[in-house]
Amino acid sequence: MDLSIIIVNYRGWSKLRVCLDALSGFSQDIFSHEVVIVDNNSNDGVVGDFIREFPSFRFILNDINGGFAYGCNIGAVQSSGKSLLFLNPDTVASEDAIGRLLEKSLNFPRNLISCSQKDDKGKFTPAYGQFLSPGKITGTGRAIASLIHPSGHTANPLSPDWISGSLIMVSREFFREIGGFDEDFWMYYEDMDLCFRARQAKGEILYFTDFSIEHKHGGSSRIDITTTALTKTEVLKSKHVYISKHFTPAAAFLAHSIIIAGNITGGIILFLPGIIFFFIPALLVRTFIFIRLTGYYITAVRSRSWVSRRSVNWPVKSKTEK
Repeated sequence: MDLSIIIVNYRGWSKLRVCLDALSGFSQDIFSHEVVIVDNNSNDGVVGDFIREFPSFRFILNDINGGFAYGCNIGAVQSSGKSLLFLNPDTVASEDAIGRLLEKSLNFPRNLISCSQKDDKGKFTPAYGQFLSPGKITGTGRAIASLIHPSGHTANPLSPDWISGSLIMVSREFFREIGGFDEDFWMYYEDMDLCFRARQAKGEILYFTDFSIEHKHGGSSRIDITTTALTKTEVLKSKHVYISKHFTPAAAFLAHSIIIAGNITGGIILFLPGIIFFFIPALLVRTFIFIRLTGYYITAVRSRSWVSRRSVNWPVKSKTEK
């Protein structure tokens, strides 16, 4: 089989249906393919309806929500395509775009490949970037870096440091060689980490700008206030995990300290307003984030690991700490 399209889902049903409807229109004439949906224990009784509605697709039902990296790896292991396409459930992709990605992948078998993404209004949304570094751990640092190295669609293909996990094409052989996604990451930064290791293995990161897919952001991460707070907290946790793996000890210590100080200070400032004005979702979310982060930092000190408790690898320490 030429291609396995792997989609990890958690209760993002409305957008997943649109995604799968688009994939249902693919023929097997241009490239042979399978669609594998890994459901991360949505546990809401809906998945059975989708299994009946899309009988030609394969559904893998996890008994835990082990995170995005975990779901992707399970999909990769239990699929058979020579190439792998990791695709978000809140995307809409055409057969032409996927076929072109596959062609590029065959021409560049040791690369991670993606293409432009547009929102549902046709606006390009950046799906790539530069690696996190000591100078880019804060918003101010990233803003300065973007002024020095502005992003744009001026070349084809682009060769960014990393591409978003919302759309990654890679050969099965190369994916296996670089060890797949690191399951220390529960959600976020696993794509940056994968690209970092691909470059270490002499691979390249290619982002083609002459064709695109549609990406409606937030399919599984913005279901409600609780889920939004959870996923936004996991972004911050995963940043610590990435730093612990790829920064020097001295740079990591400084980066962790700066991030913690900023998170705690900002959290304290917004905590009480979030309680008083609980009817304002944006403030209430910040209060929930502060509570979750405080618990995370206490656990990190006790376990001597930055890995989130939601990761399937917790309480095992992250690879660089063993």
